[in-house]
Amino acid sequence: MVEQIDLSFPAIKIHPDFIYNRIDLFSNNYILLHIQNDNNDYYLEVELLKKHAVLGIWMMRIPGGVFDEISHYIFRNFKEIEYLSFFNAISDRVFVPKNFYKVVLPESYDELSERISSKSRYNMRRMKRIAEKEYGVVSLEEYIKEDIPDEVIDSYFKMKEKSLRINYNMSTRDYLIRYHVSNVYTLNFGERIVAILLTCEQCPVVYLENLTYDMEFAKYSPGMMAYDMVLEKLIDKGKDSIFLGGGDYDYKRKYDSVETTVTEGKIYKSRLISMKYGIIDYYNKHILWKMQRIKEKLSF
Repeated sequence: MVEQIDLSFPAIKIHPDFIYNRIDLFSNNYILLHIQNDNNDYYLEVELLKKHAVLGIWMMRIPGGVFDEISHYIFRNFKEIEYLSFFNAISDRVFVPKNFYKVVLPESYDELSERISSKSRYNMRRMKRIAEKEYGVVSLEEYIKEDIPDEVIDSYFKMKEKSLRINYNMSTRDYLIRYHVSNVYTLNFGERIVAILLTCEQCPVVYLENLTYDMEFAKYSPGMMAYDMVLEKLIDKGKDSIFLGGGDYDYKRKYDSVETTVTEGKIYKSRLISMKYGIIDYYNKHILWKMQRIKEKLSF
């Protein structure tokens, strides 16, 4: 059974309680659904866009049949919605499989540090000592919400462009809003920012939005150093756990992280609508960029 319930219902009953499942924290255009049957009893939020609905079901266990129940309910009650999308759900019905890491945080940093080898702990302390001799005090600076300086995000953009050739083509404020960044940490060697870590800390479960570092300082492992120091901060704040997303970065396997197979995908209202969006996706991926490149060449 799927039913829509009043938005006054306490959203903290949503589990896992983190930003991408808590649509109420960043959008006014959403509904709250209660799913209940013999094996399931839980709540989820759904963001309603123009023709598209986004399910807040990251790391929720969603049986294949429940996907059908949810989609039938939304398509029946919201005629303008043509398809649903979702990310990182745990399900026996696999759309696009991915991996996903999380770290359950202990009560103390001492417990956390025991999760890595003594060699790793020694190397981190050694790199910190060497960096302090060469550049000055090694410190972690935290910036929160509206106090996040534009120049810090500008530095983040430059590091990403240099290391991965990523160009976000957006303002610092637009980036923070789009990706729900609430906290930014900088690892500093003296006066120099050498690593930047962005988090979403609106809920008990933290999401690590991104992590980057200055390639010039790679030999000191500044990314790992920043990650370790931020985890210590999160423990001090009493956070439950941190979601790291997917991929194959080495740091995501540290500290007894748990790797889970998840799925993402889209459910369309009809086969005809599915074909329509398939054509649009093909055009955007294979034709549009070629036309833009031709225009750029002609403009010179």
